[in-house]
Amino acid sequence: MGLDEGRLVNGGRGKESGKAPGVGSRDVFGGLWGVSRIDAEPEEVAKGRRVLRTPAVRPGPGSFRLLVWLSRLGVAGVEPMRLALGLSQSVAYKHLARLADAGLVARVVAGDGEGGVVRITRAGAREARERGETSVVAPRSAAPSSARHDRAVSWVAASCDLRGWEWLGPTALRQQQGWRGWRDDGARHLPDLGFVVDGQRVAIEVELHAKASKRLVAILRSYRRLVDEQGLTLVSYVTDRDDVAALVRREARKTLLGEALEVGPLDQVVDMTRAGAARGSAG
Repeated sequence: MGLDEGRLVNGGRGKESGKAPGVGSRDVFGGLWGVSRIDAEPEEVAKGRRVLRTPAVRPGPGSFRLLVWLSRLGVAGVEPMRLALGLSQSVAYKHLARLADAGLVARVVAGDGEGGVVRITRAGAREARERGETSVVAPRSAAPSSARHDRAVSWVAASCDLRGWEWLGPTALRQQQGWRGWRDDGARHLPDLGFVVDGQRVAIEVELHAKASKRLVAILRSYRRLVDEQGLTLVSYVTDRDDVAALVRREARKTLLGEALEVGPLDQVVDMTRAGAARGSAG
């Protein structure tokens, strides 16, 4: 599949029923959902004054497969992660409960009611490295706003997986040349995600809040240089706000990115990811 058959997009409020109107439409991904939470503790059954805990089930190969996927992002939404791996909701949450019980993952509060978010712990990162993953992200805590952003990034990663596209998380981007930009003020900048389709390299920026114009222009100029000097094909902004989409397009005109920029809705990424997963399970 060529890049023109599925470029990236932005948008989506998070409610499964509605899409952000007028945020653009040309492309690949989309963004909504809603799952509950993971239970980090084993089930407890009260009997009189005693509380009996069911024996913990140790993580197995299926659980570690999920852990390794998470390790490439550090923080991810449960729904996009399970769709990428072809897991049902109940199976995914059982795996996550086992991983949490073993201290390998922890729940993150996003605070918006739009679905579960988990992060890898230090022990989980060590486990992923021992299992051969070379692009493990350093564990970190996540504030609710960061969790919502990271969940959106994981929707893009899941969409790539379902399309058979190679995607690169933060550590993998640092390990490879051609993804790191330099802003006018000398600061370095990396995209949230990168993916490769038919040899074409696409940088993904998930933008859920409006940046100051000066900072945004500096980032866009760094992408202009990557396009000119490092062979970057496209930078794709994913957002769930019309005002942010308009801001990116307006400031991008100052940097002459032209056809090397696209802006699209997060909810389209989500919808297409769900549809792709449904087709896969049906087939």
